[in-house]
Amino acid sequence: MLCGASASAQSVLIDSRSATYGNPWPASSTKGPTATTLNTRTLVTFNSLPAQGDYEVIGRIEVYSRWFGSTRKAMALLGEKARSMGANAVVESGVWLAPAFPATVAPHGTGIAVRINDHQLLEKLADAASTWE
Repeated sequence: MLCGASASAQSVLIDSRSATYGNPWPASSTKGPTATTLNTRTLVTFNSLPAQGDYEVIGRIEVYSRWFGSTRKAMALLGEKARSMGANAVVESGVWLAPAFPATVAPHGTGIAVRINDHQLLEKLADAASTWE
């Protein structure tokens, strides 16, 4: 280590644009009285979106861990990645265990990140197999 060199680090939890913790979505972009719940939790579901509704498809996402874990961990990783992209739901998700190094098998997942503006639609997509991340 160099003498006199200053150490600096930036937390990955801080949004560099606003220097605040948490989700960087502007509050004005959400609709309805329950908009805060749309920003704090991400629904990960195996269900598909309806043909019509107040939502925006952000894109397909894939996640994996290089260490041991269950498919539950893959669901959590899908939720985290979707939230970082500005989504509040992952639909048509799929999770599985696959070979990984250095672990024997590790969790993997895929899905479609979606920003759902209608709280009722978001709640309707949730079922017993879905999780809130």
